[in-house]
Amino acid sequence: MPTVKYKVHGKGAVATPEISDKLEDNLKWMKRYLGYKESFDILVREFEVAGHKCALICVDSFIDSTVLTLIMKELEALPESALTHPTMNGLLNHAIPYIEVSPVSELDSAANQVLAGPVAFLVDGVKHVVVVDVRKYPDRKPSEPSLERVLRGPHDGFVETLVFNTILVRRRLRDPNLRMEALQVGRRSKSDVVIMYIKDIADDRLVKLIRQRLKTIDGDAMTMSEKALQEWVIKKPWWNPFPNGKFTERPDVAAEHLTEGHVLIMIDTSPNALILPVTLFSFLQSAEEYHEDVMVGTYLKWVRFLGILFAWVVPPLWYALVITHTHLPGKMDILMKPKVTDIPLFWQLVGLEIGVDLLRLALTFSPDPLTQSMGFFGAILLGNVAIKAKLIDAEPMVLVALAAVGTFTAPDIDFGMAIRMLRAFLLVCTGIGAMIALPWGGFAAGMIIPLIIMFTNDSFGVSYIWPVIPFNGPAALAQFTRKPLNMKIYRPSLTHPKDKTHRRPPGKESV
Repeated sequence: MPTVKYKVHGKGAVATPEISDKLEDNLKWMKRYLGYKESFDILVREFEVAGHKCALICVDSFIDSTVLTLIMKELEALPESALTHPTMNGLLNHAIPYIEVSPVSELDSAANQVLAGPVAFLVDGVKHVVVVDVRKYPDRKPSEPSLERVLRGPHDGFVETLVFNTILVRRRLRDPNLRMEALQVGRRSKSDVVIMYIKDIADDRLVKLIRQRLKTIDGDAMTMSEKALQEWVIKKPWWNPFPNGKFTERPDVAAEHLTEGHVLIMIDTSPNALILPVTLFSFLQSAEEYHEDVMVGTYLKWVRFLGILFAWVVPPLWYALVITHTHLPGKMDILMKPKVTDIPLFWQLVGLEIGVDLLRLALTFSPDPLTQSMGFFGAILLGNVAIKAKLIDAEPMVLVALAAVGTFTAPDIDFGMAIRMLRAFLLVCTGIGAMIALPWGGFAAGMIIPLIIMFTNDSFGVSYIWPVIPFNGPAALAQFTRKPLNMKIYRPSLTHPKDKTHRRPPGKESV
């Protein structure tokens, strides 16, 4: 059996032979390639059908044994003529009672499909491998994402099985122009990835660029799923804290972004869809406000903006005001008179910030029965003891606690953590400025540097602060209000949609 090429796997190379008409040769190569008897879950079943030696190769627990049993019963009843054609047309068209059946002419391609779940059927005397997709994925029922909860609206969410996630989107978008391109990434993992877009809306250049970046991924494996994929596809400096792609676990949010011209990337084993391109305001929107009345949704937006601004600047701003002996009007001036003087205010704030992060990590990794008691113990008891022991003042504790609450008003956890890092950076800059008697200079530097990064940032060529730069009045107004859904006419221009309207503008109803 002549060798025609080599496939590289890890540090070695596996010879890939031409497919032979001898079952023994094909089966021997497939067993060696897949590690038969070295891996317990690689199954090989050899039997005889219509006077021909045959073999089935599959991965245990990946297959639907009920369907495979029905197929084998059909094969046992085949006449000899069914396996005589070189491509087994009779077998493919009549004998196998299953939809997803295809002939493969390369052994390495057939073996790689087996690793993805389908069954390979080899027949002596035939220079093709029949691949039958009888996969049965381990899965869980769609449930509401814990990070994107809503009081009203759908309560289903993506799961770790890619084909189920595509169904959840197609259930909401029955558009014949909805495209789902499948790729495989990772030399070892060969993870299934889908590019999702609406053909007559999405910008062709954006789709092409994303497709090219996925095809150029040169890593061993995508074991960290969506995060590894994001870092390969989105290229930005490590010191930029702002996320350039938005994840969602909600099918309704994914479908809405598709109708706006965005492109989504999904990877198998992850319940997240990556939305591209995005702007700063993409991370300030929540599905909850669109399930409320217009006024309520607008109010919730304003509260969210205020909470995020509070989370970013208030503790460092308070520190700068105190050390410059600034006085506030009326009884508010009491906030400017800390009582604990043994421990500098800067280190009180640093300790509180670290304490909040320790508490958050403890709650994240604690077993469920301990979470509630852990939160009560850390947030109330320790804080109360620290104040009574005069280790910290009550004012910085309250401000840092409110800032932490403001951080979690961000609907996107990546953006919330970015705000958390910006607050820490602002506090450090202000503290360094205070050491050289320029606290307001340090505060200004801590604000200007992130703003420069924000203003110069982009997501696939789209300005990160669109529609402020470039300025788009109607779009900017829509970012600060909850626009009625029945008044949406134009799609956002940031995606450069081919079809620019959701519906015909007033006065242009006729064709």
